[in-house]
This record gives sequence, C-alpha cells and structure tokens, in this order.
Amino acid sequence: MRKRLEILLAGRARGELQALESLLCSQGDIQVTSRLMVNGHVDPLEGVAPLPDALVLLVGDHWEAELTALCERPASERPPLLVVGPKGNVELIRLAMRAGARDFFSPPIDDSEIIQFLRELSRDRLEDPGHEARTTAVINAKGGSGASLVAANLAHRLTRQERSTVLVDMDVQFGSLPLYFNLVPDHGLVRALESADSLDALALEAYLQRHGSGLALLASSPGDHLSLGEVPENRVEQLLQVLASANDEVVIDLPRWLNGATACVLERADRVLMVMQQSVAHLHDAQRLRDILVHELRISPSRISVVVNRYDKKSDVSLDAIGDALPGLARRTLPNDFKRACHSINVGSPLHDIAPKAPLTRQFKALAEALDTPSPGAGAGRKRSLLGWALPRRH
Repeated sequence: MRKRLEILLAGRARGELQALESLLCSQGDIQVTSRLMVNGHVDPLEGVAPLPDALVLLVGDHWEAELTALCERPASERPPLLVVGPKGNVELIRLAMRAGARDFFSPPIDDSEIIQFLRELSRDRLEDPGHEARTTAVINAKGGSGASLVAANLAHRLTRQERSTVLVDMDVQFGSLPLYFNLVPDHGLVRALESADSLDALALEAYLQRHGSGLALLASSPGDHLSLGEVPENRVEQLLQVLASANDEVVIDLPRWLNGATACVLERADRVLMVMQQSVAHLHDAQRLRDILVHELRISPSRISVVVNRYDKKSDVSLDAIGDALPGLARRTLPNDFKRACHSINVGSPLHDIAPKAPLTRQFKALAEALDTPSPGAGAGRKRSLLGWALPRRH
C-alpha cells in the first residue's frame, strides 16, 4: 500500500496555519500535522521524529532565526521545504534558498501552486527513496596529526556496525590509506573523477578496492599524476553524489590544502573531524583552520569536532586549554598508543583486527557512536557550488 505524504506545517499565526492546512488536506491522500511555534522556539523541526516528507514553513517576524536554524541542520535532517512569506523581501528569499527551499509562495496561495508542489514531492519519492549517506570529513589541523589513522579506523568501525561504508583518500598525490588495509588501487580516484559525470552506483564498483571487512576504499592509483589544483570541483560534487546514494557512510580523508575541491567536501560534510595533538603549534594551526571553516566556508561550529590524538592528561596543553582556544567545538580524545598504531599501519591491518581490546581501539568505537548523537542545531551540508568564494590557497 502506498504511504501517504506526510507534511509538517509550521508557523506562528494560528489562523493562517488552519487555512493552509485545509487547503493541503483538500488535495487528496495527505497527512498534515500543524505546529504552532511558541515559547521562543525557532527551529521548526526541533524534536520532530521521524521527519515528515516535507516541511511547509509560514514565516513571520522571526523569519531570519527560523531559516538560519534550518540552514544549520545536516542535509540528512532536512526534508523538502516550501516557504510561505511576504512578497518583496529579497533577503528572506535568499536565506530560504540557502535553507534548501524548493519554492517560495506569497499569500494568497491558490490550488494550482499547492498541486504542483505536491506532484513534485510524489515524483521525487518514486524516483528517489530519499537515501543519503552521512558524510564525515577528516582533516589534520597540523600536518602529521593522525587524520589518516582516524579516517581509516573510523571507517572500519562503521563497517563493522553493518553500515555500507566507503573511505575516500582525497590526497591525489601522497595518499597513504591503501597501506592501512594492505590494498593496491588499480583504477582509482583519479579515473573515477574523470568519469564522474557518467558514473552510477554500479559503475562505481570498478574504481573501488574492497577490504575483507567489506569496507570500500577509493584512492589514487600509484601511476596517477594529478595535482590538487587540477581536481575539478564539479566532478568532486558529482562523485560525492554517487557515493552518497550508494552507501550508508562516506568517510573522506582530506589533505591539508583548501581549494575548491576540498572545500566542496567540507561544505557537504555532515561532520568535520579536525585532528590535532597537544602542542602550541598544533593549537595555533587548529585555531586558524577553525576560523577558515567557520568564517570563510560558513560551516556551523556544531558540525565540527576536535579529535585530540595521542592524548596525554599531563601535557602542558591541557584539554581545558584546547576548549578555551576552540570554543563551541565538541572534543574527543584518542589515547597515546604509538606502538600499536604504527604496527597497524606497517602490517596493513586496522586496529580492531590486531588489538580489539586496546584502549585506542575502544575509543574508535566511541568515536563512531558519537557520530550518531545529533548536535543541537547541527549544520547542513549545503551541496552548492563554491565557485566565486574567496578560498585560502597556498603556493
């Protein structure tokens, strides 16, 4: 039996909500739930589970706070959006588009507008069941902090939780993730990017290497020669869309170089893990990277977590000091187990396979579980072009 469309109607004007609810319900087999936003709440989806098939938001005086709250949600936590508001407010319409609005209507709304919106929802649901992988980007705050170790073992842990997971090594020149799994890519990342405009989930398999655990790895082949500046942003976006449609989890190990391609990944990611160690130099670079992510790429701090690798509670740079220097960012720690970490890389086996009960291995399990805990107001992967943005570049 076909499931009815479930639409959440949210706003602050009771009369307008009732009128629009009647209009929606008159269009057929639709389940409409109205939510009167009171008590200072600004997020129309706060506490809503499961998510509806669509959100219709009637905006008023608090439109900026309400739409910003939607912008700060992960893409996986935002249903299709229709915004109803006054005519002529360019800033309102612009923010509505940023929040992912499919359309913007101004009262009075006629039947034809609503019918068109509902038809598009029904068509999209038939064509796409709504599956979208969670994307986690991992990046070093300072070179050598351990981002590749984190990405490899996090992805392996997610695979062990019976989630279809692909691990992507975005360092097209010096990527090392194949060594972590004793794999040698054949037709890898560079070839996949070259064919991204024609890839689907089935064709993608030709570019992936499979570990015994079931984890899929996408990395550059030894003979590939490509610089980061040559990676087209639109191809990266196309590839990410295919990866997200074919998996439950996408974990991406990013090089410490911000250009259009890497910024595209960061902008799309539901979570960004910034890996650092306890030194003044690491803390300095972590602050700089946080500023770039938040102020230049406009990534919500709630989407960013600091992973303190090789954590030592006796270090001069304490966890509290890191929290003071990086306010608003969640923090996780990984214990210092340099010997096991090196052995894992040298033999090409994930930590769980060689030391399943080690404290470091257990912390990777905790890190994977932490990804399942939604952050209040967590940010959205906006999946839009970064062309024209002033990105920091290194020469």
